[in-house]
Amino acid sequence: MKKRLNSKSGFTLLEVIVTLFIVGLVLVLYQATLGKVKLIRYAKDQEIALRVANNKIEELRAAGYAALPASGSFTDSQLNTLTNCTANMAITDYNTTTKMVIITIQWREPVNTSLRNISLTTLITKTGGL
Repeated sequence: MKKRLNSKSGFTLLEVIVTLFIVGLVLVLYQATLGKVKLIRYAKDQEIALRVANNKIEELRAAGYAALPASGSFTDSQLNTLTNCTANMAITDYNTTTKMVIITIQWREPVNTSLRNISLTTLITKTGGL
């Protein structure tokens, strides 16, 4: 007995190509979405760090030249959302009537553990103005 081959069984080359195209498209969209999620997370962390640094600079400016503290670390409740975060301020003499304040916020990205930082600098004078 001979078996008869059915010419309609299996997939055609066109069906295989269309399936591979759809699978490839889904993988590309997945990669793009994953990259976008990482970028959004980094932008959110950067925005928090900038806000904290700006708030600290405004606080120091409002207190005035005479009330400037020594250099060192500081805390802020918003920094709790950043992974392994440190916040430091460096206050140095710019000239006899002006101090330079540098606020630096550092944190680690949770996914790839790379170190990120934000640094803002300002001048505060004895007579005000800057």
